[in-house]
Amino acid sequence: MPLYEIATDGLVPFRQLRGGPELYEAEIERLLWANLDDLVGELLFPVCRQGSILGGGKPDIVELDKSGSVVVIEVKREVDRSQLAQCLEYAGWARTTNLDEVAGLYHRDVPRFWSEWQQFTGTTEPQRVTRSPRLILVARDFHQRTESALNFLRENGLPVTVIRIALYEDVNGRRFLDCEGIDEPELVYPAEVAIALPVPPNKVYQVSIADLIGSGLLAAGDELVWERPRLGQTYRCTVTADGRLALPDGSLASTPSGAAKSVTGLGAYDGWEAWRVPDRGNALLHDFRTQYLAMDQHGD
Repeated sequence: MPLYEIATDGLVPFRQLRGGPELYEAEIERLLWANLDDLVGELLFPVCRQGSILGGGKPDIVELDKSGSVVVIEVKREVDRSQLAQCLEYAGWARTTNLDEVAGLYHRDVPRFWSEWQQFTGTTEPQRVTRSPRLILVARDFHQRTESALNFLRENGLPVTVIRIALYEDVNGRRFLDCEGIDEPELVYPAEVAIALPVPPNKVYQVSIADLIGSGLLAAGDELVWERPRLGQTYRCTVTADGRLALPDGSLASTPSGAAKSVTGLGAYDGWEAWRVPDRGNALLHDFRTQYLAMDQHGD
């Protein structure tokens, strides 16, 4: 679909950037790594980018979810059959890997992996890797026969998510990201089959701070506070008019989890379950998100 700006004198088209891998794959991979919960809609623990795995190969991004499932994210400008096969090979590796190997891939260092992984999962013992990996394919286009094969696999329960992303540029050189959203088939399984399927991951609902402002649940200038009594630490940030969070050092975070990650230096942390709003009953952001979803469901 073409992307347009609505101007007073009509529609102004944006130019789609269709360059090679350096323009699309490298740029989208960088944006995903820095803004995963924005673009994927799920809080994941970042392990590595382009890490060398046993048996050869370098998956674009490797993450973990809270259940211990390895999530492999592959970014392709266009997905053909050979690239789909490569992605499936990475998923096969993820099914047989272990926590020690994953720790060795961690983008910081091994000791920090163990401590930050436990903080992410909220456990006293490290959550082990499960044999239920997941694959996320991020692409602009799919070859027709490859897309048909991929749909067949997904319709039969393969844990694959597809996200279509395109880059655009206006006449002033500003770049825009068009994310069509998470494309997952809604499948209905017989009860005996559904029981055997893995438990769905702990997903973060696609709600933003901007949504909460638009609904009146939050307002620009609201202060968020996160207290960690056992560590003797208190963090603060402020809601901005454009739906971001301003941190004390002057930086801006686009999501609550991004703000939590920034103030603590941890690899990942669920900001929706951390930040409270003192001037609004000291409720968690999670409570406001739940309220927003209820309003949206009832059309309020």
